Amino acid sequence: TFLAPTPSPAGGECKDWCEADFKGGNNKGRHCAPGNMAPLCGGCSFCNASSCNACLCVFDIDRTLTGAQGRTDTCPRNKVLQFHDDAYGGGKATLSALTATGIDKTFCNGCYLGITSAGGGSGADSEWNKYLLDHVMKGDVQDSFTKKHPHVKTWSYGTNVNSPFVLYQRNKAKQDSVELIRRWYGHHGACVRNSEVYFYGDRTENIEPFAWKGLNSREISCGSRDRQRYGGSGLIGYCGATPGEIQKVKGNILCAR
Repeated sequence: TFLAPTPSPAGGECKDWCEADFKGGNNKGRHCAPGNMAPLCGGCSFCNASSCNACLCVFDIDRTLTGAQGRTDTCPRNKVLQFHDDAYGGGKATLSALTATGIDKTFCNGCYLGITSAGGGSGADSEWNKYLLDHVMKGDVQDSFTKKHPHVKTWSYGTNVNSPFVLYQRNKAKQDSVELIRRWYGHHGACVRNSEVYFYGDRTENIEPFAWKGLNSREISCGSRDRQRYGGSGLIGYCGATPGEIQKVKGNILCAR
């Protein structure tokens, strides 16, 4: 299934109110240099659309960055770690083929990174969650951004987005948090257009709603679905994402059924 996204205006480095003020027709000619509001709004994308050329990759955690705990017999490319992972009854945290290989081995190495999960990992203060931020969310662009903004490595919750790593955002509404992550990066100097946001998750019902925000999304773990849960429907993945599934393709793409 392929649903083409509808482009939306991009955000930029600016105060939270700048874009709405500009679009509302207020303070005409003042927002962008040489206007006197340029110190507050001059970094917004509407002042220099040509500078808005970054990309953003956002990932689910459970069965995307991870696979079924301990099941390297079924998922031989996965890697078991010593940390406890609370997801789906709990067990040893197990990296998917994607994260065992490294996100930096995909095109996302050149993009900003984020997480939006319906679960909480093993809790914001757990060793497992710390490992995710320190060792999984890595790439050239992200590492450079983190050096400039070390506070980035904190967790946010739902739609209260104060960092690009979000826990406890309900299923079928993840697009709301991902859009807020895009805006968060914009306020920190990284302008990303909606059309350059790419979400990857295993849960089928979460993919198509991204079209409502004009964001790209792709279902992963297509070759391994969990038939022991949700009445054998295959609603969620099993082994998790593979590097080959992390493609820079526009639209809202489901696994072939």
